[in-house]
Amino acid sequence: MLTIKEISQKFNISKSTLYGWEKERPEIFAYLQRADDKYEELRNLTIMLEKYAKTITPTFEFKEIEFVLGLGLHVSSVDNIENFHLLYSQAIVNYIKQRAAFVMPIYTKLERLNLIERYIFISSCKEMVAKLPKMKKEEHKGLIVHYFKAFLLQ
Repeated sequence: MLTIKEISQKFNISKSTLYGWEKERPEIFAYLQRADDKYEELRNLTIMLEKYAKTITPTFEFKEIEFVLGLGLHVSSVDNIENFHLLYSQAIVNYIKQRAAFVMPIYTKLERLNLIERYIFISSCKEMVAKLPKMKKEEHKGLIVHYFKAFLLQ
C-alpha cells in the first residue's frame, strides 16, 4: 500500500487534501492507497496474456480478420466476449446469401476460440479500431499482422 507521501508525489495531490480524504472520503483514500497493487496485478495479467497468445494455434487468414474488423462489432462485457461468435452471426446476416462460403467458416473459427483467446482477439480488434482512423490505408496490413499474429496463418 502507498503512504500519504507516495500518493502525494505519484498523483500530485497535496498531503493536507489526502489527510482530509482519509477521514472524510475513506473509499477514495483506500483506492489511492491500493493503486500500485492494482497496477501490478494488471501488469501481471498482461504478461500472462502475452505469453498465452504465443500458444494459440493460428487458424485465420488475413482477409478473414480484415472482414471481421470491417464489421465494426462492439464488445462491452464478458457476456459479449463469451458470445462473440453470436455477435458475428448477427452482423453477417446480409452477407450469408452472397458470401456464405467465406463468412460461415469465420463463424466456426470464432466459435472454437476459448474465452481467453476471444478476449485476446477482441482486445486486438479494439486496438485496431482505435488506431485505424489515424493511419494511412497502406499501413493497415502491417498493423493487422502485428496485432493478430497469434491468430494469422503464415
